[in-house]
Amino acid sequence: MCIHPKKKKSYSALSRLQAFANAVLADGMKKGRELVVGSISKEVVMDLQQKGITLETKDVTIDDTVIVKYIKHVKNQKGAVVASDRYWMVEKTLRNPTHIFEDTGQNYIVYVNTRAYSRGRALKVVVHPNYKSKGRTLNYLKSIGVIYTVDMKGRQFRKIK
Repeated sequence: MCIHPKKKKSYSALSRLQAFANAVLADGMKKGRELVVGSISKEVVMDLQQKGITLETKDVTIDDTVIVKYIKHVKNQKGAVVASDRYWMVEKTLRNPTHIFEDTGQNYIVYVNTRAYSRGRALKVVVHPNYKSKGRTLNYLKSIGVIYTVDMKGRQFRKIK
Protein backbone atom coordinates (compact mmCIF):
# COMPACT_ATOMS: atom_id res chain seq x y z
CA MET A 1 0.00 0.00 0.00
CA CYS A 2 1.42 3.38 -0.97
CA ILE A 3 1.56 6.16 1.58
CA HIS A 4 0.98 9.78 0.58
CA PRO A 5 4.05 11.71 1.84
CA LYS A 6 2.19 14.76 3.17
CA LYS A 7 -1.05 13.33 4.49
CA LYS A 8 0.30 10.05 5.91
CA LYS A 9 -2.81 8.26 4.65
CA SER A 10 -2.83 5.43 2.18
CA TYR A 11 -3.98 6.31 -1.34
CA SER A 12 -6.38 3.38 -1.25
CA ALA A 13 -8.16 5.01 1.72
CA LEU A 14 -8.57 8.17 -0.34
CA SER A 15 -9.83 6.43 -3.47
CA ARG A 16 -13.47 5.64 -4.12
CA LEU A 17 -12.42 3.38 -6.99
CA GLN A 18 -10.08 1.39 -4.73
CA ALA A 19 -12.95 0.81 -2.27
CA PHE A 20 -15.25 -0.16 -5.17
CA ALA A 21 -12.62 -2.56 -6.59
CA ASN A 22 -12.02 -4.10 -3.17
CA ALA A 23 -15.76 -4.80 -2.81
CA VAL A 24 -15.95 -6.33 -6.29
CA LEU A 25 -12.81 -8.40 -5.74
CA ALA A 26 -14.16 -9.64 -2.40
CA ASP A 27 -17.10 -11.41 -4.05
CA GLY A 28 -15.67 -11.69 -7.59
CA MET A 29 -19.08 -11.37 -9.20
CA LYS A 30 -20.76 -9.01 -11.66
CA LYS A 31 -23.77 -7.44 -9.97
CA GLY A 32 -24.35 -4.36 -12.13
CA ARG A 33 -22.54 -2.01 -9.74
CA GLU A 34 -21.30 1.29 -11.22
CA LEU A 35 -19.14 4.16 -10.06
CA VAL A 36 -18.31 7.57 -11.53
CA VAL A 37 -14.51 7.69 -11.27
CA GLY A 38 -13.63 10.96 -12.93
CA SER A 39 -14.40 13.22 -15.83
CA ILE A 40 -13.23 13.85 -19.37
CA SER A 41 -10.61 16.60 -19.43
CA LYS A 42 -11.15 19.97 -21.12
CA GLU A 43 -8.48 19.20 -23.74
CA VAL A 44 -10.36 16.10 -24.85
CA VAL A 45 -13.77 17.82 -24.88
CA MET A 46 -12.36 20.60 -27.09
CA ASP A 47 -10.60 18.10 -29.35
CA LEU A 48 -13.76 16.04 -29.80
CA GLN A 49 -15.82 19.18 -30.50
CA GLN A 50 -13.40 20.09 -33.30
CA LYS A 51 -14.12 16.67 -34.79
CA GLY A 52 -17.88 17.29 -34.50
CA ILE A 53 -18.42 15.00 -31.49
CA THR A 54 -20.36 16.36 -28.54
CA LEU A 55 -20.25 14.44 -25.28
CA GLU A 56 -23.57 13.91 -23.50
CA THR A 57 -21.74 13.96 -20.15
CA LYS A 58 -18.22 14.59 -18.92
CA ASP A 59 -18.40 11.87 -16.24
CA VAL A 60 -16.41 8.66 -16.67
CA THR A 61 -18.19 5.57 -15.34
CA ILE A 62 -16.82 2.13 -14.53
CA ASP A 63 -18.86 -0.96 -13.74
CA ASP A 64 -17.95 -4.14 -11.89
CA THR A 65 -17.58 -6.04 -15.19
CA VAL A 66 -14.25 -4.31 -15.84
CA ILE A 67 -12.86 -5.28 -12.43
CA VAL A 68 -14.09 -8.90 -12.66
CA LYS A 69 -12.60 -9.22 -16.15
CA TYR A 70 -9.08 -8.86 -14.77
CA ILE A 71 -9.33 -11.29 -11.84
CA LYS A 72 -8.06 -14.26 -13.88
CA HIS A 73 -7.07 -12.46 -17.09
CA VAL A 74 -4.39 -13.96 -19.32
CA LYS A 75 -2.43 -10.70 -19.18
CA ASN A 76 -1.81 -11.29 -15.45
CA GLN A 77 1.11 -13.58 -16.33
CA LYS A 78 2.77 -10.81 -18.37
CA GLY A 79 2.32 -8.21 -15.63
CA ALA A 80 -0.05 -6.21 -17.82
CA VAL A 81 -2.89 -6.11 -15.27
CA VAL A 82 -3.09 -3.46 -12.56
CA ALA A 83 -2.38 -4.91 -9.13
CA SER A 84 -5.52 -5.20 -7.01
CA ASP A 85 -4.21 -2.72 -4.44
CA ARG A 86 -3.35 -0.07 -7.06
CA TYR A 87 -6.75 0.84 -8.51
CA TRP A 88 -6.42 4.23 -6.83
CA MET A 89 -3.92 5.05 -9.60
CA VAL A 90 -6.73 4.98 -12.18
CA GLU A 91 -8.42 8.00 -10.61
CA LYS A 92 -5.03 9.73 -10.43
CA THR A 93 -4.45 9.02 -14.13
CA LEU A 94 -7.83 10.42 -15.14
CA ARG A 95 -7.20 13.59 -13.10
CA ASN A 96 -3.62 14.17 -14.17
CA PRO A 97 -2.46 12.06 -17.14
CA THR A 98 1.00 12.34 -18.63
CA HIS A 99 -0.46 11.90 -22.12
CA ILE A 100 -3.88 11.60 -23.72
CA PHE A 101 -4.33 9.83 -27.06
CA GLU A 102 -7.17 9.05 -29.40
CA ASP A 103 -7.25 5.46 -30.60
CA THR A 104 -8.20 6.24 -34.19
CA GLY A 105 -9.14 2.65 -34.98
CA GLN A 106 -11.77 2.45 -32.24
CA ASN A 107 -12.42 6.14 -31.41
CA TYR A 108 -11.50 5.56 -27.78
CA ILE A 109 -9.73 8.01 -25.50
CA VAL A 110 -6.56 6.60 -23.96
CA TYR A 111 -5.18 8.19 -20.80
CA VAL A 112 -1.57 7.28 -19.99
CA ASN A 113 0.31 8.01 -16.79
CA THR A 114 4.02 7.23 -17.09
CA ARG A 115 4.79 8.61 -13.63
CA ALA A 116 2.45 6.36 -11.74
CA TYR A 117 3.22 2.70 -12.16
CA SER A 118 6.85 1.62 -12.30
CA ARG A 119 10.07 2.26 -14.19
CA GLY A 120 9.54 1.71 -17.91
CA ARG A 121 5.88 0.86 -17.37
CA ALA A 122 2.83 3.09 -17.63
CA LEU A 123 -0.77 2.87 -16.53
CA LYS A 124 -3.20 2.98 -19.47
CA VAL A 125 -6.88 3.77 -19.02
CA VAL A 126 -9.19 3.39 -22.03
CA VAL A 127 -12.46 5.34 -22.10
CA HIS A 128 -15.21 4.79 -24.67
CA PRO A 129 -16.94 8.18 -25.13
CA ASN A 130 -20.71 8.33 -25.68
CA TYR A 131 -21.13 4.60 -25.00
CA LYS A 132 -24.75 3.44 -25.19
CA SER A 133 -25.79 1.13 -22.35
CA LYS A 134 -29.27 0.23 -21.13
CA GLY A 135 -30.85 3.25 -22.82
CA ARG A 136 -28.24 5.66 -21.43
CA THR A 137 -25.22 7.37 -22.93
CA LEU A 138 -22.08 7.52 -20.80
CA ASN A 139 -18.33 7.67 -21.04
CA TYR A 140 -17.45 4.09 -20.17
CA LEU A 141 -14.12 3.16 -18.64
CA LYS A 142 -13.55 0.13 -20.83
CA SER A 143 -10.18 -1.17 -19.71
CA ILE A 144 -7.23 -0.61 -17.42
CA GLY A 145 -3.79 -1.99 -18.09
CA VAL A 146 -0.07 -1.71 -17.62
CA ILE A 147 1.98 -1.15 -20.77
CA TYR A 148 5.56 -0.49 -21.75
CA THR A 149 5.85 3.25 -22.36
CA VAL A 150 6.97 2.73 -25.98
CA ASP A 151 3.69 0.94 -26.84
CA MET A 152 1.83 4.20 -27.53
CA LYS A 153 3.97 5.28 -30.48
CA GLY A 154 2.09 3.41 -33.20
CA ARG A 155 0.18 4.93 -36.10
CA GLN A 156 -3.10 3.92 -34.47
CA PHE A 157 -2.76 6.62 -31.79
CA ARG A 158 -3.13 10.35 -32.27
CA LYS A 159 -1.78 12.48 -29.45
CA ILE A 160 -4.24 14.95 -27.90
CA LYS A 161 -2.06 16.04 -24.97
